[in-house]
Amino acid sequence: MLIYALSFGFGIVLFSLKNTLQISPLEWLLFLGIFLTIITLFKRYQALSVNLAIFLLGFAWMGIISIQVLKSEIKDEHLNKPILVTGKIVELPEKLAYKTKFIFKTNSPFKGRLKLAWYDDKKHQKPPNLHTGDTWQLLLKIKDNNGYQNLGGLDYEKWLFYQRIDATGYVRHSIFNQRISANSSYSINQIRQKIQQDLRPSLSKQSFGGVINALIIGDRSFINDKHWELFKSTNTTHLSVISGLHIGLISGFVFLLAQLLWRQSTRLTLILPAQVIGAYFGLLSAFLYALIAGFSIPTGRAFIMASVVFVSIILRRHHNTWQLYGLALILVLANNPLSVFSVGFWLSFYVVAVIIYASKRHQQKSWLYRLIYIQLLISIATLPLIAWFFSGGSILSPIANLIAIPVFSFITTPFSLMGALLSLSNLPYLGELCLSIANQSLVYLSFLLEYLQQLNFNLWHYTPSSSLDLIALILVVLITILPKQLKLLWLSPLILALILFAPSSQLKPQQVLITTLDVGQGLANIVQTKNHTLLFDTGAYYRSGFNLAEAVILPYLNAKNIQHLDKIIISHGDNDHIGGLKTLLKTISVDEILTSVPEKIQQTTTKCQQYQQWQWDGVKFEILSPAKNSQLKSNNASCVLKISNAKHSLLLTGDIEKKAERYLVKNLAKTLNSDVMIAPHHGSKSSSTEEFLNAVSPTLIVVSSGFQNRYRHPHKTIIKRYQGNGIKMLQTACAGQIDIILDDKITVTEYRKTSARYYMRQCQ
Repeated sequence: MLIYALSFGFGIVLFSLKNTLQISPLEWLLFLGIFLTIITLFKRYQALSVNLAIFLLGFAWMGIISIQVLKSEIKDEHLNKPILVTGKIVELPEKLAYKTKFIFKTNSPFKGRLKLAWYDDKKHQKPPNLHTGDTWQLLLKIKDNNGYQNLGGLDYEKWLFYQRIDATGYVRHSIFNQRISANSSYSINQIRQKIQQDLRPSLSKQSFGGVINALIIGDRSFINDKHWELFKSTNTTHLSVISGLHIGLISGFVFLLAQLLWRQSTRLTLILPAQVIGAYFGLLSAFLYALIAGFSIPTGRAFIMASVVFVSIILRRHHNTWQLYGLALILVLANNPLSVFSVGFWLSFYVVAVIIYASKRHQQKSWLYRLIYIQLLISIATLPLIAWFFSGGSILSPIANLIAIPVFSFITTPFSLMGALLSLSNLPYLGELCLSIANQSLVYLSFLLEYLQQLNFNLWHYTPSSSLDLIALILVVLITILPKQLKLLWLSPLILALILFAPSSQLKPQQVLITTLDVGQGLANIVQTKNHTLLFDTGAYYRSGFNLAEAVILPYLNAKNIQHLDKIIISHGDNDHIGGLKTLLKTISVDEILTSVPEKIQQTTTKCQQYQQWQWDGVKFEILSPAKNSQLKSNNASCVLKISNAKHSLLLTGDIEKKAERYLVKNLAKTLNSDVMIAPHHGSKSSSTEEFLNAVSPTLIVVSSGFQNRYRHPHKTIIKRYQGNGIKMLQTACAGQIDIILDDKITVTEYRKTSARYYMRQCQ
């Protein structure tokens, strides 16, 4: 069964890596070859033939589901303009400080599943209270799914595809926004929302009320940023929301309790074995807990895994543990093949496999020894996946989890559920007492986690450069934990050495890599030479707390294993250029900050001025503007940086407009000439004058702008001007992250092309 599951999963994974839904002629040829192999070898090699057939089935199943998910009724005429839509709110709305987020399933004028935000109006009036199941008429503005596409960053388009979202948007303030009807029938999401509202007064008194709420109904929206960061920095995030661990724990406890009570009657045990009745109750409790959690994708996966175990007990089938594991894997993937896009899927099945292996070893030892052994083994075994998915983790996570798992398992989760049950049963005093105990357990646990969090050596960063590195690292771990009798341990350091000392694509002297990150409507350029790194602007910071430094810049730096910046240049003071600076300075060391707005930065800075120069590894850097006593202000006062090697050059222009361009043409016309230019002011019509373009004379212009941004950057007149001058233009909105290497020749790489997947948005 396990081999069949792996074959089925391999077919699904292989399809998930495709860059288009279409089947290429080569793929058809390969499938024909596999089909002929199955027919030819079926009698002689039946097992191989069956696995090949299951592989093809997995590939086809993923293709069918992907086509269904991507088949949308939303037409171009519905996008990027106000449109009146009717539909129903599904899942729990998420209330934030200045907006409410919710999923809206539409029925007119099109059918689709939308991820929407309803913001406070200009008078700071809150959106109305939204209830799951209610039908609304709303004036919306929606657009195609879009996310920042950068090395190391979250693939938001993949997440939206995984969640089966057809489009995203927001509710426009209008008198046409009105509730058509309230949900008259009870749904599980209505029950969840009722529980949430009834428990809110009690949970608001608890410092960890957001975590307790998440453990009761699976709603994470009230967990504050401080607690998220605490769990994240100690690798204990999986404990703070309903996961396989919690469902397994609760159903396992009910399973054992039901057995114990059933065995009190000899007569009952003769009718039905205690283990079987325990399995029935364990299955029921797993179902109810998953139901209260909204049967989200992770809880649905956990329920399937628990069900396989309990059903095998009910049917009195004594299956091998690995057979049950394989059956669970097949059922999860058959139910939702898109699970392969989820980090939780890989970690949960990987960890369960490690637990199965570890539980069969050292059985003669004490339970405490085995518990510590399993926990340490999980921590070591998951290092490759944590490096791959998160580019680093906590060194002290084994200690954190060794304490946190029992606390959550035996105190926090049980008392949270008992508190909810008692509170909803009109026993508020006992309910609040249980909730207080759950909260206090987290308060005491947080003392330890905060101590670990503050240790300088706690966090580590490493990103495998390719999937081959990931496979090699997993191989190292597997060899390390295999029984000593196999005598394979000597292979581990050998494979590790090959990974660490393999030839890397390190820059050479006089080579320079300029990366324009996809930060939406903003700018962030990372410039790397052989031994130095510079960051030009830091993207935006939004009032929600979301900022491009945390979402894009730092993940990129971690992916490139860059832990230090030699310089940061802040071109000027607009939010979309300076917004991420504070976050960066809290996280990474910086030698020097150059800027045109030193008054906006608390740290020591140097004012960027014309004629400042330096050289790194044979690459020349020159500040061309502003001049020392310049009268230029705001956008026009942006720092302008020219980067040159022996043969080529690139010009970084910030947000300069016509006035600064005229000054540069008048005073530095000869110096301006560059092969590549980052478009002034994101391609605004207030910049890129004909005279300036003639002076710079670039062959390529890179525009950093947001997808379908409200400023309509780059402006149509500017695009035509570039085309009229024979200049090639690339946009981060279409290309994602853009890498430009200046060497003997200029090499340009577009992230959306090199990392293309079939679910990604395509530019027209």
